[in-house]
Amino acid sequence: MQVWSKGRTKPEIPAERDPGHDRFDTASAHYVATHALVPGRKGQAHILPVILTTLVVAMQIVAITHVTVVDVERETSRRDVTVVIVGPRITAVGPAASTNVPVGARVIDGRGKWLIPGLWDMHVHTAVPTGRALLSLYVANGVTGVRDMGGDFALINGWRRQIAAGTLVGPRIVAAGPYLEGHDSPIAHIEVHTPEDARRAVDSLSVLGVDFVKVHSALRRETFFAAAREARAKHLALAGHLSRNVTVEEASDSGQRSLEHLLGFVNVCTPAESVTFAAADPLRRIVFNSCTSRDQRAVYEHLARNGTWVTPTMTPAWEFAVLPRHDVPGDSLARFLSDSLQRYMVAIFDPPPELPASATILGQRMFAKRHELVRALHEAGVPLLAGTDAPMRNSPPGFGLHEEILEFVRSGLTPAAALRAATYEPARYFGALDSLGTVAPGKLADLVLLDGDPLVRIESAHRIAAVFTRGHVYDRTALDRMLADAARAAGK
Repeated sequence: MQVWSKGRTKPEIPAERDPGHDRFDTASAHYVATHALVPGRKGQAHILPVILTTLVVAMQIVAITHVTVVDVERETSRRDVTVVIVGPRITAVGPAASTNVPVGARVIDGRGKWLIPGLWDMHVHTAVPTGRALLSLYVANGVTGVRDMGGDFALINGWRRQIAAGTLVGPRIVAAGPYLEGHDSPIAHIEVHTPEDARRAVDSLSVLGVDFVKVHSALRRETFFAAAREARAKHLALAGHLSRNVTVEEASDSGQRSLEHLLGFVNVCTPAESVTFAAADPLRRIVFNSCTSRDQRAVYEHLARNGTWVTPTMTPAWEFAVLPRHDVPGDSLARFLSDSLQRYMVAIFDPPPELPASATILGQRMFAKRHELVRALHEAGVPLLAGTDAPMRNSPPGFGLHEEILEFVRSGLTPAAALRAATYEPARYFGALDSLGTVAPGKLADLVLLDGDPLVRIESAHRIAAVFTRGHVYDRTALDRMLADAARAAGK
């Protein structure tokens, strides 16, 4: 990775713009798509009739009939609906009795099925060993978009081009590229120590063409604020870890758009709990933080007023909660993770501490406190995002997102609220509600067809009958083939 030199005044990272893929224009916070269709009159397909023949040849037309559409914005559903898709876009959504099905359309019977917007995993790392082979796992699990929180931007950009061209199956990727950190790190990063370092680093990232700037934990206080100011000046969103030298409120006031992993959020505890949790090992004190007896609602309300999102990433945290146990539910999916990837993930973390067997009880009690925190944030109106830190052991790509929204329900959210955190809220976070987040005419046809009602049981979001994205339809047979291919690619 190239980084800037303190002796130079111009960024050394070469510009790499890619107009060929759907991307987020972070300067305007407006989603720019490569295809646009002209809305039609009521009762007509939303395409220009004079070019219908051309579109039939160039783009597949699909009609999902008599389906129940889940409205993730209003947390309700509409029964007996027909949804028409032309190429990559939804062109009509209406009552099955009155919505026209275009001639030549592929008709999918949606009776007994539910249709939701494509899912987003808002905290992943794709640029890992055998990472290219993992991308299809997201689509196979209904995850049609991801926010990559740090990695080799040139590599990720190459994958984005291949996905857009249809030569690689994978999700839409919004990427930070190398993140800003105050010390060396095994993941692609730019090491910054001073405010001037931070300004130059953000300038380099802007020239590189990243979608947003990610900050990590070890930035000095003045360095973090300089990075935040420069990101605002470059019209780049700022997201990531909470710096250890900045409070949650200060990060929010500085424009940090999302806070990851619940870092910096203290647990509200009884005096007895405070004494018990003080005995936790240093690793879990970092992951799960400390206790306070003071009411934290003012902090949560501060974030809600500022419109700061929080990405709890509960699923990977479970691995730290159960130490010294080393088995986690995600191990049942280890066949999708190559040996080289598993070695890499072990190597980027410090060895876990030697702990007595009873320590797992304390860890799980601390994890339960994070459940309470997630519920408190939600009840205070803080918008939540579903993210998994994939490919962690307990959050393999795609699969982990379903466990994460289940953790939201375990925290006390309704299934509808949990689903919203993986659909509507990501679109709102990106300023992309014109193209994503709901099932509506004119929006991108990133959709998941389910065999169960996710508003009744969130686990039904994983009962996938088909996935629609970028003009492709992947039925259950195709999805199973993706999973088998991914396992073979992992050498399992």
